[in-house]
Amino acid sequence: MDYSILDANLFKKMLESGFRNLATHFQEINDLNVFPVPDGDTGTNMKLTFSSGLNYIKEEKEVGKMSQELARGMLFGARGNSGVLTSRYFFGLSNGLEGKEVTGVFDFALAMVEAYKVAYSAVAEPAEGTILTVAREGIESVRDSLDYSSITFTKFLTIVVNAMKKSLDNTPNLLPVLKEAGVIDSGGKGLVTIFEGFLKFFTGEDEDDLELNFHEHSSTPVHIDSSLFNETSTLDYGYCTEFLLQLLVSKIDIDSFDLESFKNYLNSHGESVVCFQNGTIVKVHVHTKKPYEVIEYAQQFGEFLTFKMENMALQHNEVIAKKEEKKKIKKKYAVVAIAQGQGIIDIFKELGADVVIDGGKTMNTSSAELITAFKEANADYIIVLPNETNIFLAAKQAASLYKDSKVKVLETKSIPAGYACLSMILGDDETGEECYSAMKDANEWVTTGFICKSNRDTVVDGVKCIKGDYIQAVNHKMVGCNNNIVDSFYTLLDNVEDIEDKESMYFFYGKEVSESLAQNIINLIRDKYPNLEVGAYEGKQEVYDFLIGIN
Repeated sequence: MDYSILDANLFKKMLESGFRNLATHFQEINDLNVFPVPDGDTGTNMKLTFSSGLNYIKEEKEVGKMSQELARGMLFGARGNSGVLTSRYFFGLSNGLEGKEVTGVFDFALAMVEAYKVAYSAVAEPAEGTILTVAREGIESVRDSLDYSSITFTKFLTIVVNAMKKSLDNTPNLLPVLKEAGVIDSGGKGLVTIFEGFLKFFTGEDEDDLELNFHEHSSTPVHIDSSLFNETSTLDYGYCTEFLLQLLVSKIDIDSFDLESFKNYLNSHGESVVCFQNGTIVKVHVHTKKPYEVIEYAQQFGEFLTFKMENMALQHNEVIAKKEEKKKIKKKYAVVAIAQGQGIIDIFKELGADVVIDGGKTMNTSSAELITAFKEANADYIIVLPNETNIFLAAKQAASLYKDSKVKVLETKSIPAGYACLSMILGDDETGEECYSAMKDANEWVTTGFICKSNRDTVVDGVKCIKGDYIQAVNHKMVGCNNNIVDSFYTLLDNVEDIEDKESMYFFYGKEVSESLAQNIINLIRDKYPNLEVGAYEGKQEVYDFLIGIN
């Protein structure tokens, strides 16, 4: 197959071929990722990011629109540094292809230039010898020497892939840590692998008989059992309402959008509110008996990208109706987590934990409680997230006693570590062992901390604590104690190794902390650490005012 012009159908097949090649060779890319960096396994992160993008694509008839859908899906599914840079690269590519029904080689080459420029802009201090270098040199070293009047995609991609490989081989000369370890850059290798997959589509080497496992949702229609909610029922639970809201300049001044006021409205009209902003997109989850009020309010600011509303009474009754069925049908794998605070428990369930045990104020869950949870999880393979050091022995004992499933205890030491692990749940297509491995990596990458009031005068880890002052700890080591909550955050973050290289921080605030204080802390941290993406969740936990995770 040789083409000089790609329509949407051919463009999509080229993308799928790139993903197939990446999915086939991702472990080879992982093996290059030998450094203890927080972005984890490069190949895995790039594969999951790319798959998220492909899953977002609809049956578009234009290359420009399809590339935008790919980029948006990657935005929401990006994992780790490598995944973020990959998503930014394809976002730049979509900018270059915007408005195009088809693309020729010249247009695609210009889009590749835009792609690497956007990727570079995502890093405060771009380092050469990385995926950025490979992306830049792969096109800049050849684009001025090509005859675009006659060149085909086969010839073009052959030249580009060779240029990328040459750049990749040189990465150890640009980045001393690579030369010391005796490897090439793993992110650059991932990009080369994707483009090699693109080329394979045109040369006929693409193994298109291999199944593409990027679909997250079945197309099977949902069937509702009307007997679970009929003319005699009452709406006791309201509606679970979730949506992505795209803010629109035609409706508001986006720069002046007040997320705090938006949240206050949601809280006054519903419960279990989860709301955060990513650029010009606002994610909302709320339980309300009057969803039309929330919908009308939200549409003052923009329009919905996605929308889901479910009758919670129907959900509740369905759970009861299928309780026996659940006992009979075993899942491939399940996750049992221990948490404290209703807000955290709800969040853990939203992230996909099958059973969440309320550990209470002291997080002292027994082996018997865990065994009961294993039975409820009803899976061939069970992953346990204790999220507290004093539960390890009970969890391991319960695992050894339970014979109906293979149970593995991941030694998560804190709630933020458990949150990081749950964010790595891979889906039904993956095995329990694969999910455990991804969670294990997440547990190793995350830095955790807490801030709470000291209940006595003491000295810990060389830090003098006065009763009533705020204790700060990083990875369970005391790093400071003072009487100002904002200074406590600054002290904690200043004691995080390589804080300038971290990308995100999230915290769960406790029962005694107001939402306004939490938002104020977010703003102050963003001012001092502009490279950190900061998010907050109402954990409603006792003892700890703030439980903190940093990646």
